[in-house]
Amino acid sequence: MKKSTMTTMASPPPPPSPSPSKGSRKTLIAVIVIVVVIVAVVVGVYLATRSGGGGTSPSVTPTPKPSAGVTPTPTATSSAGGANVAGASSLQFTASLTDSSGKSLGTYTYYAKNAGTSSLMLRIEFADSSGNNFVYIVNGALQQAWIESGGQWTDLSSSYSSQWSTWNSAYTGYANSLAAWSGHGDYSYTAPNGETIRIYSISVNPSLADALFQHS
Repeated sequence: MKKSTMTTMASPPPPPSPSPSKGSRKTLIAVIVIVVVIVAVVVGVYLATRSGGGGTSPSVTPTPKPSAGVTPTPTATSSAGGANVAGASSLQFTASLTDSSGKSLGTYTYYAKNAGTSSLMLRIEFADSSGNNFVYIVNGALQQAWIESGGQWTDLSSSYSSQWSTWNSAYTGYANSLAAWSGHGDYSYTAPNGETIRIYSISVNPSLADALFQHS
């Protein structure tokens, strides 16, 4: 496979952190983690995005590694036997990032609805290497955003534009990478710096309820 030329991606500015409530240690921790998560997202975008159009070389040349242990989702293949991620109106997948030393950089499960439109709705369930779990929702239809940590939801809608820019870029990067996916098993590739991205549990055009994209 030909090596592609790495292009430089400008990192999106991190969205403003929600103001902590009086004496709330839990909220303060959530604010700190937001910054860490955004940094990880930017790294993921940088590694996962395959720029296209206009003759631009992709930033990463992925090497597909189908896993025999993964059963493909029935909706993940087209009638031609390949994936149709580019034309999907909804998409679900999990992306696991590992650095060159084998250390986990976290796992992201993406749910996307109304893909390719300004009404795109995203839900991202993030688990870091320490076992902490967070949920991000960016709802393009409502132009609202939230984060959930420890069972508590924080409204990030005041920084909706930044949230949209960050998470839409991350989602688009992974979706573009899946353009080369065969439609079977998982899809992994190694970035030039040795970091590995594995995308699995991929479902194209799943039925996703609108309730997934609103805080409970």
